[in-house]
Amino acid sequence: MYKLWIIEDEPGLAQGLKIAFEKEGNYSVSLASSLGDLKELLSKETPDIALLDIRLPDGNGLDALPHILKTSPQVKVIVMTAFGDSALVVKAIKEGAYNYLDKPFPLEAARNMVARAAENIALQRAVSQMTADSSVDLTGSSPPIQQIRGFVEKVSKVSDLNILIRGESGSGKEVLARLIHRTSGCKGNFVALNCAAIPENLLEAELFGYKKGAYTGAVQDKMGLVELADGGTLFLDEIGDMPLALQGKLLRFLDSRSYRPLGGTKEIKVSLRVISATCQNIEDKIAKGEFRRDLYYRIAMFPIIIPPLRERGKDVIEIFYTFVEQYRKSFKRPPLSLTPEAEEVFLDYSWPGNCRELKNLVERLFILKDPEDRLVRLSDLPDRMLEELPQKDNKIATQAPGQTLQEKIESFERHLIEEALNKAKNNKTKAAELLGISRFALLRRMQKYGIE
Repeated sequence: MYKLWIIEDEPGLAQGLKIAFEKEGNYSVSLASSLGDLKELLSKETPDIALLDIRLPDGNGLDALPHILKTSPQVKVIVMTAFGDSALVVKAIKEGAYNYLDKPFPLEAARNMVARAAENIALQRAVSQMTADSSVDLTGSSPPIQQIRGFVEKVSKVSDLNILIRGESGSGKEVLARLIHRTSGCKGNFVALNCAAIPENLLEAELFGYKKGAYTGAVQDKMGLVELADGGTLFLDEIGDMPLALQGKLLRFLDSRSYRPLGGTKEIKVSLRVISATCQNIEDKIAKGEFRRDLYYRIAMFPIIIPPLRERGKDVIEIFYTFVEQYRKSFKRPPLSLTPEAEEVFLDYSWPGNCRELKNLVERLFILKDPEDRLVRLSDLPDRMLEELPQKDNKIATQAPGQTLQEKIESFERHLIEEALNKAKNNKTKAAELLGISRFALLRRMQKYGIE
C-alpha cells in the first residue's frame, strides 16, 4: 500500500483522483487544498507519492517541494501544471520533482505516471533491503575511505558500542552505519530513526514504545525501535536535532542499556550497538545550550568523519558506475558511460549534495535519456554542473584590464583560444594547458563560440 497525497485546490479534480486511485486498492489517499493543509499533513507523516499542483490559493506549490524532499528524499513528487514545458516545470524537475502532468490530463495518464512512480519506489525498497542485508559497501579507493574500512573492521566485532559518524549531508553516513552492522555479523536488526523527521511529541514513543493507556489514543502496546534493534544496531540519524528533553533519557539509556516504555513500570534490558550521525557542528550546539555535552561524549565513544565527495578524487567515478549498475538493473536498461569531457566535469564539480546528489543524477539520466543512447555527454548534465568552473578558469578575464564591454571581452577570449589551438596544432589538452584552464573549460568555451 502506497501513501498518495493529492495537493490540489480544485475540489472536482481532487475528489475524482481520490476516488479513482482508492478503487485500485494500492493507495491510501490524503487530500490537501493549500500549502497550509500540506504543512499540517507533513507534521504527522510523509507520503510515498505526491501529486502537487503548482498554483495553490495561498502560494506556489513549488515552494513546498524542497520541504517535502527534505522530510523524505524518497518521495516521488509529480507536479501538476497548466503551463506545459514552462520554466516552472524545468525548475521543478531541477529541484527534485519526479515528473509532471500537463493540465488538463486524462485520468489514464495520471494512473500510468503514479504507477511508474510506485514501481520505482518498490524497486528502491527492494534495492535498499538487499543493500541492508547483504551488499552494503562503501565504494571508493581513496586513502580516507581505506582508513574508514580499517576502522570498520576493528569496531564491528564489538557489541554495545556507541559510534558517532560525522559528515556533510548525503556523504554516505547511513551507508557506513549499515556497513558496520553487516560486517559485525550480528543476527539482530538494523533499525534507523531520523530524529529530525519525527515530531518532538512522538519521538520518545517511537524510540522507547508505550503501553496501552499511556496517553489518549494509545489503544494497544507499541514496541519501540530500541526493542526492535535488540541484538543488532540502532541508527540515530540527525542526532543533533534531538530535543533537549529527550537527550537526558537517551543518555540514561546509553549508560545502562535499559529503558522503560511510556506508561510502563518495568525496566527492559537490551544489548545493541548505537550509531549516531550528524551533519551539524555539535560543538556549536553545545555552546548554545542546544545539545548536552555529556551526551556528546557518550555518543562519540568512537568518532569517525566521512569526507565529502569533492575530497575523494576519482571515487566519484567509481560511485557513478556503482549507481549505474544499480539503476541499470532497476530500469532493465543497458549501462551508461561517461564521455571524457563529462568525466572531467564530474571530477571538477564540488558536489554540494555529495553521494545523494550523484545518485539522483544517475536516476534522472536513466529516466530522461533515450534508452538507445548509452553515453553521458555535457548536454546531459544539469546547468549547475556546467556553470561551476575551477578558480583557475578566471585567468583569462583578468588578462584584459580596461575591457569593460562584454562584446570586446568575448572577442578577445575567442582570439586567445584560437591562438592556443593553433600553437598546440589543435591538441585540446595542450591548448588548455597553454591557456591555464581545464580541458573541460576549453571545450565549453569552444562550444560557446562555435569553434570546431
